[in-house]
Amino acid sequence: MKKLFLTLILPFFTIVAFSQKNAVIISGGYSWVNVDASEIMETDPNVTGTGWRINGEYAWNPNDGKFAYGIAMGYIGVSASYDDGSNPTDYKFSTIPMYFAPRYMFGSETVQGFVKALLGFQLSTYERKSSTGTLTGDDNGFYGGGGAGLMFHVNDKIFIDAEYEIAYMTNNYYRNGLMQTVMAGIGIKF
Repeated sequence: MKKLFLTLILPFFTIVAFSQKNAVIISGGYSWVNVDASEIMETDPNVTGTGWRINGEYAWNPNDGKFAYGIAMGYIGVSASYDDGSNPTDYKFSTIPMYFAPRYMFGSETVQGFVKALLGFQLSTYERKSSTGTLTGDDNGFYGGGGAGLMFHVNDKIFIDAEYEIAYMTNNYYRNGLMQTVMAGIGIKF
């Protein structure tokens, strides 16, 4: 009975494995976020941190369908400065987001649009330098949001990925927790 079951189920798993398309996407871009500067002044000024991001994603697309499921990890480096005339302050943030990213894809074989969700967590380091000294810290928390973009297929194996992503982070150092990124990259299907 076990041999019969294995004989019948093994071809099914082989067909499913060969009908799945996998992809690796490496991208980078520009990020911005509002910084919490309330610890150095009574009013909360609008301080925007800007920087860069690199990201890597492994995605699998069962049966070459409309849905793809990815696991992503990246690095975001953001800095900001604020000068109220008496105490110039510089901020540096490093964030490592790790998340699950399902995509819904639509469009033609040459250009596909997509929308995606983000669900995961992030690790952050923080440094604030001012005339009163240097403060450093670490934090972590939730990382979730969404994004949209386009995939331009160069051929059946290579594509160019362009996307916008907005993510909410539970983190003490970012004022409203919304990290926004515009990225471009290259993807390889196999």
